[in-house]
Amino acid sequence: MTQDQSQFVTLGLDGEVFGLPVALVREILDYRHITKLPQAPAYVLGMIDVRGEAVPIIDLRAKLGLSCVAATEASRLIVVDILLSGRDASLGLLVDCVFEVTELDRDAIDPPPNVGGRWRAECIRGIGRRNGAFVVVFDLPRLLAEEDIALMAATGAPRAA
Repeated sequence: MTQDQSQFVTLGLDGEVFGLPVALVREILDYRHITKLPQAPAYVLGMIDVRGEAVPIIDLRAKLGLSCVAATEASRLIVVDILLSGRDASLGLLVDCVFEVTELDRDAIDPPPNVGGRWRAECIRGIGRRNGAFVVVFDLPRLLAEEDIALMAATGAPRAA
């Protein structure tokens, strides 16, 4: 991989293709039972156990304001490690499907359009291309930062002062 290339996990949500930097992704799991959390925000589905660690699960559809759908055979849980409120956090993201790990040319990632489209531009790092199709690259820390205090409470992590 050259410096001009960056690897992304491509995933599907509501018929669109999105990308997450592979550096944030710890693992990709098949869908499994999620234990609900009382009084959690609507986008927090609950928790799963990942090798002895309690990991909160975010419904990425709900977080983006899309209609929620029942999990299918193709549904996956993407476990990511990100910085929230100045602390490391592990979170699971429920997605419709995962396609592949692929490279996108950093120079070919355009800034998000400023035309008030379907996705909030501040939560998108850019728009890339793969095999002639657009890939919307998330700025995951910014996407989750809005309610990071609720997420930190769900993970049991202390808040930063």
